Amino acid sequence: MGETMDLYSICLHGVGYALFDMDGTLFDGDLGETTFLMTLAADHLGIKAWDISLHDILAAEDEIAQLPTVRRYAGYASSGDHTSAYQMTTEYMETLPDSDILEICRHAFIEFSDPATHLSVDSFRLPLFVRPSSIMLSYLRACAKPVLVSASPRSVVQAFADLNELGSIAIIASEGDIETLPYGAAKVRLAKERGIPRPFIAFGNSEGDREMLSWAEHSVFRSTEASPSLIESAKSAGWTIIDQ
Repeated sequence: MGETMDLYSICLHGVGYALFDMDGTLFDGDLGETTFLMTLAADHLGIKAWDISLHDILAAEDEIAQLPTVRRYAGYASSGDHTSAYQMTTEYMETLPDSDILEICRHAFIEFSDPATHLSVDSFRLPLFVRPSSIMLSYLRACAKPVLVSASPRSVVQAFADLNELGSIAIIASEGDIETLPYGAAKVRLAKERGIPRPFIAFGNSEGDREMLSWAEHSVFRSTEASPSLIESAKSAGWTIIDQ
């Protein structure tokens, strides 16, 4: 409890920008990936993505797993080619109206909140869930100048901000080409291009956040879904590690 209160106090009294990764950091799971898979499955089944249920997907899992787009995405994800996976997600989701994206994201947090849910493609399992974290959101809300820095499609990140009433929060997210994909060192580059100086604090949860966390004065690594090697790496870097 003490560490939680100290971190909240740092956020509340910190001066300057605070950078937050979104997926896996502000909540469990990946909203870009989950909404992408929901939409692909819904298109295949001939229903609206904001109406699709977990049962719908599991009942048709074998045929959904054979869809060329799903197989290509799974190939990128299983090989660790996160850049191509994020790029593919953006290219698909950014073709949808913002109002549809908002409803799909809203539905994802309601229908797909079980961390055990996944879509199996051959032997590889694609996570299919998002679960809110009120504590992580409280850190963001405490900061005077928070910035969402995410490799998910910009429309999905904006929908998350709208669902949580984050107002006109600054967003750095994927916009459709490789130069605007905030992953790894590009998170720092894109922040600097937006005129953002070294942040007083940054929150992340994956290898793709390493450079952003190293840049910040205070670095917070959320270890909830991290591998043991990543946790050890965070310890070696001297980052604050939380599991909330």
